[in-house]
Order: sequence, then C-alpha cells, then structure tokens
Amino acid sequence: MNSLYTSGVRQTSSIQSDLERMRGGDSSPALLGQISASLAAMQRTVDDYDSMAKREMIKAKQEKALMRVQKFRQDYTELRQQFERLRAEAAQQKATEERASLLAPNATEAARRRFAAPSATPSESISESPFRSATPNSVYSARESHALDEHSFIRETDTRLDEFLAQGQAVLDNLVDQRNMLKGTQRRLLDAANTLGLSRDVIGWIERRSTQDMYIFFAGCVGTFGCFYLIWKYLG
Repeated sequence: MNSLYTSGVRQTSSIQSDLERMRGGDSSPALLGQISASLAAMQRTVDDYDSMAKREMIKAKQEKALMRVQKFRQDYTELRQQFERLRAEAAQQKATEERASLLAPNATEAARRRFAAPSATPSESISESPFRSATPNSVYSARESHALDEHSFIRETDTRLDEFLAQGQAVLDNLVDQRNMLKGTQRRLLDAANTLGLSRDVIGWIERRSTQDMYIFFAGCVGTFGCFYLIWKYLG
C-alpha cells in the first residue's frame, strides 16, 4: 500500500509539472496525450489504493489511508479541471490565430484592389445587369469560408487523434500494470512452491529419522534386556 501512495504522489507531481508547461504555452499533441494518460493512470492508482485501504485490518492505518484517498481524489478533480480549462484555452487561441492568419492576406488583397481599382461612376453602379458574373468579394468570401471549414476539419481531426493517442497510452499503461501484477503473482507462486518443496523434504527427512530412531530404540531395549539376563544368570 505504501508503494501505491508513493506512486500517487509521484503522478500528482508529474501532472502538475506538465500543466505548468501548458501554462507556459506548450500545447503540443504529445503533451496533451501525455497528460491524459497520466490522469488515467492516477485514477487507477487512487482506485487501487482505495480498495486496499478498505481491506486494511488495523483501524488507525485504515483511517489514515482513507484520508489520503480523499486527498488524492480532490487533487485529481482539480488537476482534471485545470487540464480541461487549459486545453480549451489553447484550442481557442489556436483557432483565433488560424482565423487571423486566414483573414490577414484576404484583407490586404482586398485593400490593395480597392485602392488600385478606379472609382466606379454612379451610372455604372446603378445599371447593373442581372447576368453579370459574381463580384470578387463574393469569390473571396467563398474561398474564405472554404478555408475556414477546412481548418476546422483539420483541427477536429487533430483533436480526435489526440484522444486516440491518449486512449492507446491508457491501454498500454493497463497492459503494463497487468504484466507487473502477473509477474508478482508468478513470483509469489514460485516462492510458495519452493517453500512447499522444502517443507516436503524436511518432513521426509524427519520421517526417515523417526524410523531410524525407532529401530535404534528397539535394538537398545533388546540389548539392555540381554545384558540384564546375562548379569542375572551368571552373577545372580
């Protein structure tokens, strides 16, 4: 149980360090996936520690462990909320930067065309034909809308990939934990088998020794009675 507590403290410190990196401006997909996997691992550690604390036989140790579990759950909730808030802020900032990068060239081009093109006469502005082709502004608006949709799709795809990476990392951590658990179980079984084998050898040796002692006892009894008989016959 102490190992689980140490692991929980170490995971809490690691997540806090990663969140500090996010506050510093690092919102890479690798960091987001790492934090998601760390939060999932911390939740599993807290659940395991809680189950072991409930099985503790000593009342004082159980109360102390349950208090630690409560503190771990509070820390986990706060870290999860901070991560969600920082991820939302990073996504919003990224969307704003992408929108600004898309709008800046179009705005510059529109201003250049507006100042470069000759001013239209009132007659030209009034006598517009219904068969006239689309204006450049409408073309630019369509391109801008298409570019925004494309970037939104790419951003959603990145988010989905981050979630898939986090799920894969969580599955990998589960497999590693199961492997460690199976290795520990195998080690305990081997120790028990070795102990049982040693016990059987000791029991067999004791049984053989008991049989030998019984034979020695009977031989000693016969020899003693023989000596008594000879003493009684020749010296009595």
